[in-house]
Amino acid sequence: MRLCSCGFANPDDATHCAACGSALTHESAGGVLLLEEVRSGQVVRVTAPGGILGRAGDFSPDLFSPRVSGVHAVVATNAEGHWTIEHTGRNASAVERGGIWSDLRCGAPQPLFGGETLKLADMVFRVRVGTQEAVAEGATAESDAQDAPAETAWSVRCPVCGTEYAVEGPKSHITTCAFCKDPLDARQIARVAARAVPDR
Repeated sequence: MRLCSCGFANPDDATHCAACGSALTHESAGGVLLLEEVRSGQVVRVTAPGGILGRAGDFSPDLFSPRVSGVHAVVATNAEGHWTIEHTGRNASAVERGGIWSDLRCGAPQPLFGGETLKLADMVFRVRVGTQEAVAEGATAESDAQDAPAETAWSVRCPVCGTEYAVEGPKSHITTCAFCKDPLDARQIARVAARAVPDR
């Protein structure tokens, strides 16, 4: 399948989109989108031009939990090579930039620049974007960084939905979760102590 930036799924051998007529490019635009699942550390590797994320999707379908829809979201590259994501599933999707969560909606693709946190149903992913070469270099740099001593990172995990939030230190707390709206949940969340994030 070759996904056009307009969202139309074309056959693999198509050179132009059957819906809008745009020329379809393969690896030249967009490079690689990496989605690292925060609990397991497993990575979903998405290559341009993109495709479907979910249990019946084009990329690592066995990695997704039963709460993720078969066709949960569509990721694509636009004409400039920038990644976008659009929600298509039943259970919620959201993206976090700079500590602010935004719900993803059907018919409203959102850009992915790298550095965001992506939530698909009950799964949370760290987003990285780059060319094939940059991603390979980043993997080498990460392995080199593992040899050096690192500062301890701290986080608080929501006891209701499992979403993890970075905090400054061991005495930090969170008072709200972007996904848990019940006031009783807020009281439970505020009691959770920070924990050291284990090195991978």
